[in-house]
Amino acid sequence: MRRDDALAGLRSLETFLRGRGVSQIYLFGSVARDEAAPGSTVGVAFDIAPGSDFDAFDHCGLYLDLIDALGTQVNFIERRNLRTTSKIGVEVDLIRVF
Repeated sequence: MRRDDALAGLRSLETFLRGRGVSQIYLFGSVARDEAAPGSTVGVAFDIAPGSDFDAFDHCGLYLDLIDALGTQVNFIERRNLRTTSKIGVEVDLIRVF
């Protein structure tokens, strides 16, 4: 998937995602760098809105919704949970979508 296609797809979901407790979405990885090979997973990091009751069920549901909406596999992870060792590399790639 091309970066512009991923950004457009994620931006089109802003109202939907915000309504489910997501405050910010970021694109990362090879798609963010616009270096994705066919079949590459789209890296999506997110922040939870303060005061939200967002839980693991919401996370799994949104993960499946993103796969359906983007038409490809997604790595959907809360930004604060990025492993410390990979966080530095990922943060270099992070593109804030909204």
